[in-house]
Amino acid sequence: MTLTRKDFLKTIALGGAVTAAGLAAPRILRAQTPTLLRMNMVIGNQDPMFPMWQDFGRRIEEASDGTLKIEVFPTETLGKTVDMIEAVSRGAPILQDSDPSHLYNYVPDFAIFMAPYMFKKPEDIGTAWNSEMVAGWEEKLHERGLRVLTMTYFGTRHLLSKRQVMKREDTAGMKIRNAPTKMWNEVGRVLGGEITNTAWSEVYTALSQGVAEGAESPLSILYSARLYETLPYISLTGHLVATTSIVMSQSIYDGLPDPAKKALDTVGRDYTAIRQPMIEGLESEYRGKLEEAGIVFNDVDKSGFIAAAAETPKNFPEWTPGMYEKMLEIIA
Repeated sequence: MTLTRKDFLKTIALGGAVTAAGLAAPRILRAQTPTLLRMNMVIGNQDPMFPMWQDFGRRIEEASDGTLKIEVFPTETLGKTVDMIEAVSRGAPILQDSDPSHLYNYVPDFAIFMAPYMFKKPEDIGTAWNSEMVAGWEEKLHERGLRVLTMTYFGTRHLLSKRQVMKREDTAGMKIRNAPTKMWNEVGRVLGGEITNTAWSEVYTALSQGVAEGAESPLSILYSARLYETLPYISLTGHLVATTSIVMSQSIYDGLPDPAKKALDTVGRDYTAIRQPMIEGLESEYRGKLEEAGIVFNDVDKSGFIAAAAETPKNFPEWTPGMYEKMLEIIA
């Protein structure tokens, strides 16, 4: 068979092969449609962290060889965190923003990532996540339909309040807003006030109306949520070197092509170290912004808070025995 130039070009265009025997059957090339994953964030699109998560999504797309597309949504647009985590565990193609305390209902040990005064510095987050102990928890989480995509530093959390807090006794009777999870109620106990469970979207109103008299968060969040408009003092309790995570469906992950899996795994693990200096920069910047807005900062005698935090393991009998002490060893 004589292969004409026209036939040759047509075969190459259709993805066919040219052999010594002549023209093989053309192979029609079809562009692979990327899998769309929507990322549901708690923070708003005006928050300084929001562009960081858009960057995270772009990094995944670029590393996936065209197999993934990531769309980022602010302010729980797709649904409330607790509801979305449950949907993700059943196979929803969502990447859900969540602090690890929300994983308590699936693998209780994960809540230790938000235990007051457990982590002392941002580097402890990556050390803990990459430990053999936490790898075992992740295997259990996979069985419950969830997969941790990344864990990153969210910021050190401090107390915004109606009156200055110099020591733990000063929070007596203070209604402090907490998210409605067991570990967040434990944070409230350690802070010493009266726990008031309020959705984040309702915090500004609660503080304005006196339903809550205190709220805790990283400085950048206290500013971007405009909570500084409601209360005058920030006491530097530093009670949480806080972690945030992105979780996805294990079944969705299992069904992805290898380039997509590699992108999710590699970018997710690498982002822990990439994100940390970004957040540390925000903390310095937003302290200045809050001071300009009239907020008064004060240092705190942390001894009473730390003593209260030492009792945390007793309030979590469902944790693996010795796990709390083992975590302290891992990050030491």
